Amino acid sequence: MKWTEEPGAHVGAIVDSHARVWTLATPAYPWRPSFGIVPSDPALPDELLAAMDDLAIVRAILVQPSVYGSDHSFLFDTVRRHPDRFSPLGLVDPALPTSRELAEDLVGKGCVGLRVNLALDLRQARRQADAGSWALLGSLGVPICLRATPAHHGLATRIVERQPSTRFVIDHLGLPEPGQTERTIERLGALAGFDNCILKIAGLAGASTGRSPYRDTWPMLAAAHELFGASRLVWGSDYPAAAPGAGYPDAVAAMRALPFLSDLERDTVMHGTACDLWGPFDR
Repeated sequence: MKWTEEPGAHVGAIVDSHARVWTLATPAYPWRPSFGIVPSDPALPDELLAAMDDLAIVRAILVQPSVYGSDHSFLFDTVRRHPDRFSPLGLVDPALPTSRELAEDLVGKGCVGLRVNLALDLRQARRQADAGSWALLGSLGVPICLRATPAHHGLATRIVERQPSTRFVIDHLGLPEPGQTERTIERLGALAGFDNCILKIAGLAGASTGRSPYRDTWPMLAAAHELFGASRLVWGSDYPAAAPGAGYPDAVAAMRALPFLSDLERDTVMHGTACDLWGPFDR
């Protein structure tokens, strides 16, 4: 299918459902990397706020960076300084014996959601998927984001199916590899069958071989739109974007350019679904 790009497509106030901030390691905010990702530069809150202001983004959901491990001090301190612009989303590992206590503490302190990074070691990922803490995590009443690669698809499906009353958000479209459109659509089709599953459109630069608006991802995104509907799609910038040359304006421009979304649907994906998941938020 061929589409005509509409770079001026309207969208109202925007909520960014996936951004991260951190400082370099300090005594006050020590690093305890839990996922093997160690940044070389800071991603400071003031820089994110300036970028948000330039793009009419009213609020960002701040995802706990894995470099801090279970220490959420920097996340909460940042939100405390800017409560009208940021909301926190905590990180837990269901396989750890402390996961239940940590999750209850995070939600009690204001986390609007939780995130689970499925381990790259599939044996450990299976232990996470089969952990006994999922029922407790789900009972806390907040959505749970899953960072799941294509190799985790079966595990992610199992988790979502076992907890039908918990809303799960699949981060980064399930981290598809560029050029694997048909296989990605098959996986999305399986996940779309669960009403409690929401798909996060984030990290498009990593799924594309080109530059914004990442036209080679359009068939995959069009299929996601058809399978999930706008009300089960939510947008996030993935700030600061990991892919070289991918910036905040590029992430917004890519969503504005999608030709198969109506203005109302675009507003739903970039604001309405986020309000339903994490809000409500004032425009």
